Amino acid sequence: MRTHLRGALATTMLVAGIALFGWVVHRHYPIPKWLFWRYAGYWLGALVVGTASYGIGHVLVERVFRLRLPLLEHAVFSFVLGIFGFETTMCLVGAAQGYRKPAFYAVPLVLLAAVAWPLRRHVAHVRKVLARTAPTRPALGWSTLATVFGVLGLGMVYFLVLTPHNVQFDARWKHMAIAENWVAHGGLYPAAEGWVFSARPHFTSYLYTWAFLAPGRLFDKMVLSAHLEFLIFVVTTVLGIPALVRRLVPKADPRWVWAARFVFPGVFLYDSSLSGGADHAGAMYAVPIALCLFRVLRDFDPRFVVLLGLFIGGAGITKETIVMMLGVAPLLLVGGKILVVLVQSLRGKATPELRRRALLSPLLLAAAGLVATSPLWVKNFLFYGDPVYPVFSKYLHAHPLSDQALYRFKYGYAEGLLWNPTRDLQGLRETLQALFTWSFSPNDWPKFHRTVPVIGSLFTLLLACLPFLKNTKRLWILVFWIHVGIFGWYSIHHQDRYLQGLMPLMAAVTVAIAISLWRSFGVAARGALGMLVGLQLIWGGDVYFIQTHGFVKTPLKSAIDLLSAGFEKKYDDRFDIQEGWQDVGNAMPKGSRLLVHIFLSHHFQLGTNRETILDMYLFQYGIEYGTAKNPEGVRQMVKDLGATHVFVQPDKKADGMNSIAADILFWDFVRYLTNRKTVNEGVLGGVPDKPIEVPFRDTVAVLSCSAKAPPNGLYKLSDLRTLPYGPDNRRFGKPLRAANNKEEAAALLPMAEFAVVEDTCFDPKNLPPDLSRSYDLLVERREWSGFRAMDIFRRKGHLPAAPVPPGP
Repeated sequence: MRTHLRGALATTMLVAGIALFGWVVHRHYPIPKWLFWRYAGYWLGALVVGTASYGIGHVLVERVFRLRLPLLEHAVFSFVLGIFGFETTMCLVGAAQGYRKPAFYAVPLVLLAAVAWPLRRHVAHVRKVLARTAPTRPALGWSTLATVFGVLGLGMVYFLVLTPHNVQFDARWKHMAIAENWVAHGGLYPAAEGWVFSARPHFTSYLYTWAFLAPGRLFDKMVLSAHLEFLIFVVTTVLGIPALVRRLVPKADPRWVWAARFVFPGVFLYDSSLSGGADHAGAMYAVPIALCLFRVLRDFDPRFVVLLGLFIGGAGITKETIVMMLGVAPLLLVGGKILVVLVQSLRGKATPELRRRALLSPLLLAAAGLVATSPLWVKNFLFYGDPVYPVFSKYLHAHPLSDQALYRFKYGYAEGLLWNPTRDLQGLRETLQALFTWSFSPNDWPKFHRTVPVIGSLFTLLLACLPFLKNTKRLWILVFWIHVGIFGWYSIHHQDRYLQGLMPLMAAVTVAIAISLWRSFGVAARGALGMLVGLQLIWGGDVYFIQTHGFVKTPLKSAIDLLSAGFEKKYDDRFDIQEGWQDVGNAMPKGSRLLVHIFLSHHFQLGTNRETILDMYLFQYGIEYGTAKNPEGVRQMVKDLGATHVFVQPDKKADGMNSIAADILFWDFVRYLTNRKTVNEGVLGGVPDKPIEVPFRDTVAVLSCSAKAPPNGLYKLSDLRTLPYGPDNRRFGKPLRAANNKEEAAALLPMAEFAVVEDTCFDPKNLPPDLSRSYDLLVERREWSGFRAMDIFRRKGHLPAAPVPPGP
């Protein structure tokens, strides 16, 4: 009784202490305002999704494929299959137009309930395995340093994830913006404008869609999405890399080898870091593909062949660059192995069963790949009539597709924006050289870290030691695979961030070579190895602090400001993110549909919480203003897209990626928007319900002084539909009146409704008198590709143009 009484009194004192301390601190920083509750919620959501996903994958591995794998490999297979299954479930929910608030709770909880019993049995089994093996594990010893280093690396990465300001440029107009758009609509729907990224691989957006169904602020949705990405990164790093290393080096200690991921310091720096994109989500497929590949090359086990196809397909619908690096080499290796088996079979050195399996493998791979990628190509076929819209559009009569769409896609986007070498001997030489120099010569935007190599070079440097090691067959397979991936990456679009898809393989090979060197040679080799690793660590030690973030220079400062905002009592201001775009969305009634016409460099429109139509000429193939004959034609075109509002940013400035005719017609239409208001450094207005019946004349005077503009003369508007890139960027229509120079062209201004003036031809203070007197600036068109900057003017309404006399 005395013991119970003392315990009760002690408990009472503790509760009183909790109450007293809570009362004291609440006066300084209200407990409901603590950030802890929000981040606990993010972690709860991420863990529920992760657990449900793991359970799905566990059931598939154990009961469908009937595999018995080592614990780490089972965990990796289960998690990756499960995440793919969760994303597929969200895709099906979207197809059923089920993106409603209840789905945020229902989807993970229903999945979790469905796998609860097998998952419970699996957890019990894991506990028994760990209890049985734990006593036999040696003490960490010096490996403790590696473990501490790895934990520190994870912590540093997570600190960046705390703030939504860390989210990268592309995620704000693609990965997360797609999710927001779907949620605003209530489900999946075709992009009326033919936005190419709605048809490209973007499977991670289904994961983010679940986060964007969450109640709360935009801040919460973005940070929850970032926590999902971080969870994937943790599993890929802490479980995936050790699982692969143990296949490369027997008895490697899984407790510390994963820390090798952080000898590649590029992961700490924008935009190779975790920042809401899809590169790290795609990287989770690297390890399971490798583990399947080793087994397929051994005996063509049909179960692993199917899994290999599924994993490659999953990588394929996550991101094109991911499958380019993770899918090509394994398929080449499998194809080569099939040929070897067939030759051996002809020589009587392969069993009939192995030959049968080898011949069956391509069919299984193809079937599994088609099934895995079906959420993308089926959706695209139903929405756009082309499974890989717009690649096969001219053969399949895809829609929407303007008359200039395929030209824009080929010369403006595929050949105009991608970073790739020339398609000749010099380009091949440059690509082959990159197989060695990729880590020494940065391939990134110069404004980030200039010419300083930060991605990490240990992989390349340690390869020189590989020929001196034994039992390295699997290492050579991975080395071949990685370099095929680098070759493809450099050939197609070589930005450093895309290499994050290969980093789990590079980290595994790097630590496997290091362990083998340590085990195989003496003190001298160990000392040199330690110095090399130490040099890389010291060199990369400041990468985390380089201020190169595209939005906030350094998310470290943003995270610190967020954590200190409670002390400063900025309880609401600390959650501000994408404020300008939230203002745009709030300025429109619910149910509105917004056409966004902005620069490529401004395209991070996340936050409107409205259905958006992205009018970005290089990336949408259904809108072509140049085909409209007048502003009324543009109005009808915009109405047909379902737009109720138009937002242009900045006002009276064009990015120069479309034709001069398109710019004139669109910006002339902008003058008629209703209820115009200035918001987010742009103009927002309603699409007129009534037809625009103002008379319109389509004569245009061009005043130029170089070959990077149309020739001088008076034109019909339709003769200026030429795009500034590609082989046809000098093919203009024949002018109504030709002029030999800008002075003769200026004499044609009285007959023109519009005037296009090359920017460098006249001093702004000394423009032609007719231009200064009779015209107003319509839009400033910036330089792009084959066209210089131009100013486009419109005749003042009270000064009609003179008729064009007949004759030459």
